[in-house]
Amino acid sequence: MEQQIKEDLLSNAGLDDISQSYLLQTVRWTKFIAIMGFILTGLVGIAVLLALIAAPLLFSAYLSVLYLLLYFYPSYCLYQFSRYMKSGLYYEDKLQVMQAFRHQRNMYRYLGIMLIVMIALFAILFMSTGLLAGIGAI
Repeated sequence: MEQQIKEDLLSNAGLDDISQSYLLQTVRWTKFIAIMGFILTGLVGIAVLLALIAAPLLFSAYLSVLYLLLYFYPSYCLYQFSRYMKSGLYYEDKLQVMQAFRHQRNMYRYLGIMLIVMIALFAILFMSTGLLAGIGAI
């Protein structure tokens, strides 16, 4: 009886066998990408520490710290998505599947905000470059 209720919950959510199969394949890739993100973040962190010890005023070290701050969170959200999705599909737990999609939404929201910020920074850069070029021509 309890098994039937769990199956009904997942099927009511629109997750048939094919969708679950696709999600399980996606989970494998997202977990791999998240772990590689953690590894790269760790390597950049070590490089930052070495660069700050060698030359404290090195500009690239400060940019690398910015990279660490910006890249860790999406990797974390991606890892949580894969963890919750795999567990939710394996145990047929709708709450864990919902948690997985919440983490995925947070990751996409974060990336969207970062994209908007980058577009704004590029727009400011292009306008200021054009303004400086115009002033320099006078």
